[in-house]
Amino acid sequence: MADATTAQLRSAQALPSVHALAAGPMRATLRPRDGGRIASLWREEPNGRRTDVLVPMPEAAFDPAYWPKAGSYPLAPFSNRIRDAAFRFGEARVALVPHPAAAPHAQHGFSQMRPWTVTQETGTAIEMRYRHEPDEWPWAFEAVQRIALDPSGLTHEIAVESLADTAMPVGLGIHPYFAVSQGDRIRFNADALWEQDADGCGRQLVPLAGSAGHYDSRHAGKAATIYYAGWDGVASIHRQDGTRILIQSAAPLDHFVFHVPAGGGYLCLEPVSHVADAFNLAAAGHSGTGMRVLNPNEAISAKVRIGLA
Repeated sequence: MADATTAQLRSAQALPSVHALAAGPMRATLRPRDGGRIASLWREEPNGRRTDVLVPMPEAAFDPAYWPKAGSYPLAPFSNRIRDAAFRFGEARVALVPHPAAAPHAQHGFSQMRPWTVTQETGTAIEMRYRHEPDEWPWAFEAVQRIALDPSGLTHEIAVESLADTAMPVGLGIHPYFAVSQGDRIRFNADALWEQDADGCGRQLVPLAGSAGHYDSRHAGKAATIYYAGWDGVASIHRQDGTRILIQSAAPLDHFVFHVPAGGGYLCLEPVSHVADAFNLAAAGHSGTGMRVLNPNEAISAKVRIGLA
């Protein structure tokens, strides 16, 4: 009996902590301790069915380094890759932990692999925080997410405040996995794109003239990862079931990652503040990388709206 009780306790401790929000027909679940993630976002339909906006996360626990391709997670204090998991900033040379799925590079910050703490919660909104003490990333900071649900969608605010004694580089964004089917139409506008090398790091900024900056295409499931710059802050997914997902943001999230895996099981449209490997590109003299610098006690914040019509 004791062994059975111990097993049950261990099983219960392994279950993720899930927080639920509801507003009108919209529903969301969140898993703060699993990297501050939005686990699911959907609309309850009158016929009892659900219309998923994001690919719903499985309920099981997971290795933080190998997260499920579902839900949405925060990108802080940087997004995408840092070449060879290292960069120079001022007199400092920073050596980060390579991500096992992208080695030898670092990827997607690290706050999505750390537990977040809920600091405020209502039936329609939640605030959660991650406080970072210096480790391989040598600057202290606090990241905050405020996620509010309403009857037509979700508003996601994310911020990073420096708690360091010296200036620090920074970037942020969100990484949603949208539920799509082949044939759904995707639309957005951007002024430029970053050519990338074989390692998936930005290489050179290329302006997009005329219609080249207007993306309007059907989801075909063809693998692609493209780094856009000068995004105008609006993107839409027109689905064949008649629904439309609308993504809206503004500066500093004027970079935009378009990612489709082979087979197209999901679609990532990522509002971010900088290109992949921005810190190294900026150190090499490239302009337009989107890298920001926070002095002590300064903060950067952004807001993303995800609506369903």
